[in-house]
Amino acid sequence: MLQRGSISTILSPARLRLRKLPSFGPKPRFGVPLSDDLDFFGDREAESLFAAATAELEQVGGTRGKAAFAPFRDAGRLLYNGPWLAERLHATQALLDDDPDAMLPVTRSIIERGRHYSALDAYRAQYELAQLKREADVAFRSIDVLLLPTTGTIYEKAAVAADPFRLNANLGLYTNFVNLLDLAAIAVPGGFRETGLPFGVSLIAPAFAERALLDLTARFHA
Repeated sequence: MLQRGSISTILSPARLRLRKLPSFGPKPRFGVPLSDDLDFFGDREAESLFAAATAELEQVGGTRGKAAFAPFRDAGRLLYNGPWLAERLHATQALLDDDPDAMLPVTRSIIERGRHYSALDAYRAQYELAQLKREADVAFRSIDVLLLPTTGTIYEKAAVAADPFRLNANLGLYTNFVNLLDLAAIAVPGGFRETGLPFGVSLIAPAFAERALLDLTARFHA
């Protein structure tokens, strides 16, 4: 159990300066999931732009390797298909009860699903997340950074309004797990579609790797 004042001690600037911050070095090892583990939802331009971004990261000194995506994907699914929706409901329940129309219908329809989870569901999900966190830690033993599309595709607002749960889950496939697994991430431009709309990639690493990630993205866009 944490004693009074221990949180401020752990997170004090002096303590953080003593922490050995990650450094990727001149040849960072970046992991890319197998093509069968990536989903661009039929967006061939996004798939092509991701391949080009992968090649560009190699050109600036990165060493490409394989990365298992399953633990990250499965952790991300817990966000919208698990009791973490109840956590969001807890934060917004007073508003939903008093003035439900104050919230966007799309947002409300997602959060309301949190009413269906029990305390038992919450404990089961916590244990599952702990296991997935261990598997993600194993993945980072052989790579410094996980390279992913920021989103596999993009949608028009009308499409999301018509199918909010599924399409929001699609948009979060490569990002929803980051907070749950206590990771650091940065999203950067990765090119443009023929329509002029942007595509982005995300560089993801263990916690406290923000400085190393910023250094790497500066090289990526030098």
